[in-house]
Amino acid sequence: MSYKAIKGKFIVKGFSPDGDSIRFVADDKQNQKWFKWGKGTNKTKATNNKEIKMQLRMEAIDALETHYNYKYHQPRSFGIAGMDTLLQLLGIEVYKYSIDYTKIVEADDGKDGYIISSGLDMYDRPVSFLFSGKSEMKDGEELKSLSEQFIKKSLNYSLLDRGIVYPTFYSGIDSKILEVFRKTTKKARKEKRGIWAIDKTPEFTFWETFTIQDDVVILPKLFRRLATFIDEYSEYNQLQLYFKKSKDPVRLLNSNVDKDFSEILEIEGRNIRLKEFPEDLLFIPK
Repeated sequence: MSYKAIKGKFIVKGFSPDGDSIRFVADDKQNQKWFKWGKGTNKTKATNNKEIKMQLRMEAIDALETHYNYKYHQPRSFGIAGMDTLLQLLGIEVYKYSIDYTKIVEADDGKDGYIISSGLDMYDRPVSFLFSGKSEMKDGEELKSLSEQFIKKSLNYSLLDRGIVYPTFYSGIDSKILEVFRKTTKKARKEKRGIWAIDKTPEFTFWETFTIQDDVVILPKLFRRLATFIDEYSEYNQLQLYFKKSKDPVRLLNSNVDKDFSEILEIEGRNIRLKEFPEDLLFIPK
């Protein structure tokens, strides 16, 4: 696998970061051309060497949703804690939020840092490991692999190790990095750090919309599926059908068996149970 090291600055003013996504501006605009941008504004800007305020997607982690589709959110105190922790690790101080706490109005941002990216996801977001401060690496340097010691210095690892975010892996992630993050997750759960002290992903009762917004902390990917179900269906008894129709392929890492996400979900009445731990799943994009 090939990675690109890009130095730059993290910015939040006027944007809506959360615990696993933030904007980044490259110091050297030539580095923007390394990404295979889709047809759109970013591709045009990269071609013309204009600044792109790249929205990053942090590799291997998933924070609680604070404004999913600008309509739904997971329990706010824990979602905001994820965002606040990321900003603190980057040295960014926020002075003022919008009244609904979804956008940063004033902040001491533009902090130095760098990313190690493997490329873009389907939404044109650089999938990256984030690091704060200066780096001795050459700006734009390409790397063939990342050591365990190096990855443990990333903010991705730090957030997961603290129990601030969930692990969420997609096909294409380096197998050695995957194992580092799996091991860290298991330890955090065993010690009940952060979200693992209150995680309800293994089993919870889905009474209504407020259940997943205010009452239970669950894997964000499962939350997003349930939020979409609420928007698209009118009868709860269609939930199992909805998951089957969604067709989310997933690989069970302990057995290396491919299944559909619906096959590892057990739905009995209002009770929902995920039969595998999140770190034992590798999602395969459709």
